[in-house]
Amino acid sequence: MEIRGSRILLLGGSGLVGTALARQLLPLKPALVVISGLTREEAEGGVAELRRDPESEGVELAAEWGDIFLPADLKDIRRRDIVEDPAARGQILDDLLGPLTEEVVERSALGRIIARHRPEVIVDTINTATAFAYQNAFDSATKLREQARAGRADLDAVETHLATMYLPQLIRHVQLALEVMKRARTQVYVKVGTAGTGGMGLNIPFTHSEERPSRMLLAKSSIAGAHTLLLYLMARTPGAPTVKEIKPTA
Repeated sequence: MEIRGSRILLLGGSGLVGTALARQLLPLKPALVVISGLTREEAEGGVAELRRDPESEGVELAAEWGDIFLPADLKDIRRRDIVEDPAARGQILDDLLGPLTEEVVERSALGRIIARHRPEVIVDTINTATAFAYQNAFDSATKLREQARAGRADLDAVETHLATMYLPQLIRHVQLALEVMKRARTQVYVKVGTAGTGGMGLNIPFTHSEERPSRMLLAKSSIAGAHTLLLYLMARTPGAPTVKEIKPTA
């Protein structure tokens, strides 16, 4: 498609990959480049850096921030704090485990960003697999079992574990992304994915003190693989944008 005059959203655009990509896009003169980062400081810093580039002349630059995997009213709160708050935790579990209703779509942080800017092109450089796997469902499950043995596995304990489960989060994220992109008439979605282990084998630890193979590292690879297949299905859905994934590995 023609980049000149188009609207482009860079998810994770304040990171190294996103910033490098934005610099490559500026000479092509899109009408708008939206830099999305986890924090306001990161997103606005990325925009400020791009504005210093002479090629940014004539290109509108905008900043968006927050955790795109959360409802919009929780996007600036650390996930750890959300999980410890029963009301906030209940809200994200309702959105993850319930049906994909109109209300769920409208209150999602990702949905609001896309609805606000209606990008023709989205490039997603967020390390989605890492974001989910580092919640460590193994540790959460172990604690839940210990609490159950001691007779203390109440609703808080169960919900705290459910909030770390990877697949419901990934599935809902892909469902939401497809729905809001269809509504915005996004034409192209490019995902910069990951292999989880950097292309290495099952024998490596996540840290020097962790067992080989690392369960968390394999969780990353598992999520990354599931994400690839979900994107494969997204690409074959009527009304979906053109979907491409790039998986750089060492």
